[in-house]
Amino acid sequence: MCKKVLWLLLFGLIGLAGFSSAEEKKDQISLSVSQPLKLNGFAQVQYVHWDQGVDSFSVRRTRLILGGDIIKNLRFKLQLDAGKSPILLDANLDWTFSPTLSLRAGQFKVPFSQENLASSSDLDTVNRSQVEEKLCPGRDIGSQGRDIGVMAFGKWSVLEYQVGFFNGSGINKADANDQKDIGGRVIVHPIKSLSIGAALYDGRYRPDSESPTVIHDNVHRTGLEVAFIQSALSLKGEYIFSKDDQMSRNGWYLQGGYFFLLKELQGIVRFDTYDKNRDQDLDRSDRFTLGLSWFFADKTKLQVNYEHYKIQSGSSNWALLAQFQAYF
Repeated sequence: MCKKVLWLLLFGLIGLAGFSSAEEKKDQISLSVSQPLKLNGFAQVQYVHWDQGVDSFSVRRTRLILGGDIIKNLRFKLQLDAGKSPILLDANLDWTFSPTLSLRAGQFKVPFSQENLASSSDLDTVNRSQVEEKLCPGRDIGSQGRDIGVMAFGKWSVLEYQVGFFNGSGINKADANDQKDIGGRVIVHPIKSLSIGAALYDGRYRPDSESPTVIHDNVHRTGLEVAFIQSALSLKGEYIFSKDDQMSRNGWYLQGGYFFLLKELQGIVRFDTYDKNRDQDLDRSDRFTLGLSWFFADKTKLQVNYEHYKIQSGSSNWALLAQFQAYF
């Protein structure tokens, strides 16, 4: 009798488990993307020879990028850099309402400067310009041009715009005060091959790029940019002015490039300069760059750059850089 009761209980439990499982499968809702997700990335291996300094091999960047459409008009992007220690660079959602209006929220690049917004895999030279690294919002605090916030952007006729509010503290960090930084960029295309733009940034509580122990309460940045790209020829230039509290700084670059051999070999010439304090003499640094880029396939390339540095006070140095980028 006891055995019969035990068997009945066992079959009852099995039946209830099957019923429960069926109910769970029925009620389960899965979220699927409308398009296949896209995974890509790149790795950069670099060698640097300094005239006065240490020669070194390094793995400069190792990036993985995942993105795609979640539902119609809603996209996401994730980007990780695992070069030295895994770090989250991008994590954002884009809502597209129309060609003239989209919203972005999360962690992404601050809308300032054409060179800042260009991916590291798309740079014409091995290094970014001095003024970009020192004064571009997000790069001046070591966050690779990125911050956490919200932004509206879109295109209308020959006009592009981007405007947003940001913490001002950099990537993977909470805000350090009760106010938000604001940044915006406007680009005009008089003709298809020409773009002319301006950007503004206003913020608070920012470490000084030259003296990290110094904190500025008021940060103002202004940027001007121009780019002409037609067929094999490219011409680019930018100017950035900074007013941090009472300290004024500025810098600019001019660059020309040309593709040879059916766009497999690109030659680059650039001059950039940075004045870290306009109220002091002999502290401006100039850099001349001469480069060649050999494209094996799409963005897989070998770049060789010669850089000559000169400080206004009189000291100088030069470096030879070779960087191989594998892109998938």
